[in-house]
Amino acid sequence: MPTLRFTVDSALLREIGERLVGKPFIALAELVKNGYDADAKRVVISVNPQADQIIVKDYGHGMTLDEFKRFWMRIGSTHKVKQKFTRHFHRQMTGSKGIGRLAVQYLAEEMVLFTTSEYNLKKRLRAEVRWAEAINAGDLVNASVDYKIRESSQGFKQGTTIILKKLKQKWDEKQIQGLATETWWLQPPFESSNVNLKKRFRIEFESENAELENAFNRRINVALNLWKARIRGRNDSGHVSLSLEFKGKEPMRYEYDMPDCQLVDGNWEIRIYRWKGRQLYDIKVKEARDYFNIWGGVHLYDKGFRLPYYGDPKNDWLQIELDHSHRLTLSKLLPEDWNVPLGMQMLPTQSRMFGVVNVDTSKETSLYIALTRDRLQESEALSNLRDMVRFGLDWYAIEEKKRSVIEKPQASLSSKLKSFEDVLSKYEPKIERQVYAELKKKIEEAVEQNESNSERVAEQVGLVGSLATAGITSVSYQHELKRQFRVVESIIDELDKIESTDQRIKPKLSEIKGKLLSWLQSAKATNSLLGYFSDTANIQIRKRFSARKTIDEIKSQLTQLARGVPIQTKKIDEQLLLPEASLVEWSAIFQNVFVNAFNAVLDSKLRLIEVISRKDGRSNEILVEDTGCGVDLENSDELFKPFVRKMPISPERRALGYGGMGLGLTIVKLVANNIGCEVSFVEPEKGFNTAFSLKWWESD
Repeated sequence: MPTLRFTVDSALLREIGERLVGKPFIALAELVKNGYDADAKRVVISVNPQADQIIVKDYGHGMTLDEFKRFWMRIGSTHKVKQKFTRHFHRQMTGSKGIGRLAVQYLAEEMVLFTTSEYNLKKRLRAEVRWAEAINAGDLVNASVDYKIRESSQGFKQGTTIILKKLKQKWDEKQIQGLATETWWLQPPFESSNVNLKKRFRIEFESENAELENAFNRRINVALNLWKARIRGRNDSGHVSLSLEFKGKEPMRYEYDMPDCQLVDGNWEIRIYRWKGRQLYDIKVKEARDYFNIWGGVHLYDKGFRLPYYGDPKNDWLQIELDHSHRLTLSKLLPEDWNVPLGMQMLPTQSRMFGVVNVDTSKETSLYIALTRDRLQESEALSNLRDMVRFGLDWYAIEEKKRSVIEKPQASLSSKLKSFEDVLSKYEPKIERQVYAELKKKIEEAVEQNESNSERVAEQVGLVGSLATAGITSVSYQHELKRQFRVVESIIDELDKIESTDQRIKPKLSEIKGKLLSWLQSAKATNSLLGYFSDTANIQIRKRFSARKTIDEIKSQLTQLARGVPIQTKKIDEQLLLPEASLVEWSAIFQNVFVNAFNAVLDSKLRLIEVISRKDGRSNEILVEDTGCGVDLENSDELFKPFVRKMPISPERRALGYGGMGLGLTIVKLVANNIGCEVSFVEPEKGFNTAFSLKWWESD
């Protein structure tokens, strides 16, 4: 049976080379990778518009004529896939398809290659490629390269130099600066701590504006270190280890397992910035913002080389901008009980962060480089990677939201004092040293005192807006619900008026009426929780109310939530008066404390809550004790911080109306402090496991 052989048109050289590349630095990156695979420690890129050429030089092991024939001249060679590791440093090979070198057609019409092998330093191979001739050769096998061997008794330096001639782009100062910037990002700007110094690889860029490039390098390195928070992560076959660090604070750590993970390796670091106010090292805020608008985001590197698609502001690969546009408030990736109200609003935009994600496609069986060389193919493994990185960012957003509740505001007085300090520094040479030192010290003390006061105010400011909104909403809710109650009551009255001789209908009507009455009673009991808000007098009138009567009234409002748990108040002194405050404030305190107690005793054999009063000289104390699961007194102060929850809330408890967002005790502390009381958890009396204390002191 006769056979036919495939033939390949030489025009394929252009299709798999020039037309797959969209940017100059992607083409250069392919040559840089060849230097990396040759165990070079550095690659130097030089741009010389006057000579109409770009030079890429590496100091690797070079090639023999035989290696040049077998590997460089063979399109689609798979020797790097088979070899896997480099000759000396055992780096993972970056090449895989054997076509990357063809991308330089995008930059130049001609290419000259010089290479000297480490095996014979006295010989140097020179090869010249004229792409137009090769592409027009007809059959690919007819495309040729001119070469010759030069020998020298003195020898040559090992390595490979590629000269690109007859450049296709015009290279003025702006284009050269852009290429230098793009080249700078080819490798991760910050490295893992476990990088082997002997194997370290760097890319250098040379041009007539060398000082300009050096100044850029210095400033961007400084700017990258001005982070406010940092996320670090590592994947080990689906076991993910994370750390979240806020500047000046100890890192928080968390580990979890991702089921059915398709990745075996990978690590990442994301730094988050706040480009506001005066920055260290005279970094200009506008300059930093402009640069991060272009280069911010989370970049992905394969075997140490950047895949340009990721981190481009137009390509929202982590779906951060998408979630911002949808006003996402809760994370879909974090454990449910981690979420806090509006937490995801703190998710950083791409222009406020810079991240590096490192993968190695040679180790992964489910990650593949796309033919365009700028991205990975979509796959389950890439989806796994996306979720791992987003988990850390979502975690940051939640923690940042918690911090924002108590973060000190930038008070105007503090700003003015700091401005004065700047002016003082400017005129330091003209001021007597002792006078300058004393003035500076006084200003610093004033700033510190003002910021300390601001921090205390911030604890209130963070929640007052939410509480005020809740109060306004509850008033509207009360009016509307009472109107609905009247509608239901009128329906019940109408049911009473229905007359029928059918004996089957009467029991049914009676049953419906009973259900409506039961619902009405339950709804009114629940509505009574907000009862104080419906009367403006309860908000405006501040006086010393009877402790027992007030607590008994609040207890009755909570009947629906108590689920049969008794609250005993007989041990409250009948003569005791609470400090001056409104009924709304006392309701905010004791409702939250009682609901926490209901939740704590739910799984106890003995369910009991008791409120007592104690007096010691001028101090008075209300103690709320329960037989629940107890608290760790040593760390109990943490419970009063925003969004802190030590007790897991099961779905069953949530169905009963228990469990919130971890703000209850924060509100209790905020309101109590405003009244002049101190709150804490103390040692309970015998027979109880938890004791909440509210204490105040009487004046003389």
